[in-house]
Amino acid sequence: MGKYRGRGVCSLLWRVTGRGFLGLALVSGAVGYVSFDSFSVPSLDRIRDVSAAVVFTGQFERVDVGLRLADTGAVPRLYISGVNENAGMDPAHLVEQFSIRNPDIADLQRLVACCVEWGQRANNTFQNAQDTKCWVDRRGLTGPLLLITSRQTMARAAAALSGALPDRVIVPYAVEGGLPTGSRTRMREYLKYLVTIVAARLPFTLPAHRAYGPFVDGCPGTL
Repeated sequence: MGKYRGRGVCSLLWRVTGRGFLGLALVSGAVGYVSFDSFSVPSLDRIRDVSAAVVFTGQFERVDVGLRLADTGAVPRLYISGVNENAGMDPAHLVEQFSIRNPDIADLQRLVACCVEWGQRANNTFQNAQDTKCWVDRRGLTGPLLLITSRQTMARAAAALSGALPDRVIVPYAVEGGLPTGSRTRMREYLKYLVTIVAARLPFTLPAHRAYGPFVDGCPGTL
């Protein structure tokens, strides 16, 4: 009788423990959903402490912010990942395209020649992160990086970049706008963020060629 009673107690403990973990997971998920896109613009002192700024393309406003920070000298150099037709950008006419959008930048051609580089191959967040890693390694940069992207996509972009550069300090600079607002969009972005966290830690969870494309075997010879 005592033996069966012991089994009953163990079973009860397992149920209680399981429910406890489930409850904690639900609470953690709810808290994460509330705060995952809560980002504020870093202070100017914090921005000036970075070794470079990086833009993950998607909306032109992100590039505008990066170019203006470089133009004012707030960041020493700028890298734009994903400059291609999928992002609505023509590498051959990038200066002309963004000169029109940024008339306050007196000489964008000079600024680009001095302090701006870009990569054309990245077509998603994982590829942006690997593309950035290749550039950082090629330039031998060791300091913090300022990551510029939209507020809605910042969490997963930062997770992907931290996965590619695990020892690097990432300073988020969130840009408003770009994606439609609404609970469905926000939930979709949160789920993408969760997937990115898992994939950054366990890369085999996603099809490698689909996720990393031209970066699946490392840095391409020509970026």
